Amino acid sequence: MLGGVWYGRGIFERPAASYEVGNPVDGRRAQQKLFELSGRAVSRRGDQRRVAVTLFEREINALLARHVSEDLPLVDGAVHLVGNGVVEVVGRLPLRAILGDSVGSAGILPQRWAGQPVWIRLRGPLRLEAGTARDGPRRLRLEVESVWVGSRRVPVVVLTVLPEGPVLRATRWTVSGTIDSVVVEPGRLTVTSRP
Repeated sequence: MLGGVWYGRGIFERPAASYEVGNPVDGRRAQQKLFELSGRAVSRRGDQRRVAVTLFEREINALLARHVSEDLPLVDGAVHLVGNGVVEVVGRLPLRAILGDSVGSAGILPQRWAGQPVWIRLRGPLRLEAGTARDGPRRLRLEVESVWVGSRRVPVVVLTVLPEGPVLRATRWTVSGTIDSVVVEPGRLTVTSRP
């Protein structure tokens, strides 16, 4: 039982994760790069050249913190571009958001615990799913290979039993159908778009 208490306490601790946090200028720079990427794809329809834009980790995190925070389900959300295709997504949210609202309201957890924010860290390769008009929009998907709740690593299979919610939404992002490739290198993400 003592081991369970020790393990349980760790879920409220901040995980050891490092990432670059940018400033407002970095956020605007990221917005401009994304705008240029979409603008060039539209304006060069007769041109068959691909357009590539590189976003740095600090720019992505500044964009998330200052311009997309309402859409991102994680508080203090951040991305760490590890390299070799691997990405980490880190953020904080209430325990009830992870386990589902019914857990807190059904009395399975004390209300105090259900509302307690916990840190989540997801790590794995970032994949661009091939989409067609029939399949719907294209998506970037984080294929989660490692999960931490607080400072405790938990089995990835836990994600399969969680209700559709903020954690699973933080692993999938809709992207334009013109995006041809996404390459993750240490500290930077290169997006290539076709006309």
